[in-house]
Amino acid sequence: MHVFFLGCKPLTRLEKICYTLRMIRAILFDRDGTLGELSDKRYPQTFTPFVDIEKIFNTLKKRGYLVGIITNQASIARGTGRDYDFEKEFLSYGVNAWAICPHDTADNCECRKPKSGLLLAVAKKLGVAPCECLVVGDRLSDIQCALHATARAVLVETGYGKAEKETVLSLYPAIPVLSRFDDILDYLNQNA
Repeated sequence: MHVFFLGCKPLTRLEKICYTLRMIRAILFDRDGTLGELSDKRYPQTFTPFVDIEKIFNTLKKRGYLVGIITNQASIARGTGRDYDFEKEFLSYGVNAWAICPHDTADNCECRKPKSGLLLAVAKKLGVAPCECLVVGDRLSDIQCALHATARAVLVETGYGKAEKETVLSLYPAIPVLSRFDDILDYLNQNA
């Protein structure tokens, strides 16, 4: 008998164990709209982070979670984001690992969300199975990235979250919805 997760591929033995034990070892955040607001999506330097990102990430790490960022950045392919120092930004938050898709939508790469390449890359860097990851994002593509890789997902209502909430819940009614990224601490207290 095959077990399927939301119409995706059959779960492996490890994935079945992860879901049975509800193990979450890594929290992977989207950047734009989830960790802050982008005033002009063409320019990553117009990103204004929400307060307390570093504090929330440190709290997660003290609780034993690994923290990562997975982000699509088409601005790199379009030439407006090539000089932005994502590494400096992400290190300032204290993340354990990150992955950036530098491609445009038309490139049809394997890393651009909703495909799971970013998640798989960060999970590998962190030494965890994809099913041990929880993705926090504001778009349907974040949710689908997680689910296609057998990870868990939560939608936040910042960024595009409010606009995409109805679509996400119509496709995946069991997806939890949080007001903001920092609500992840309460969510984990209640659900992990």
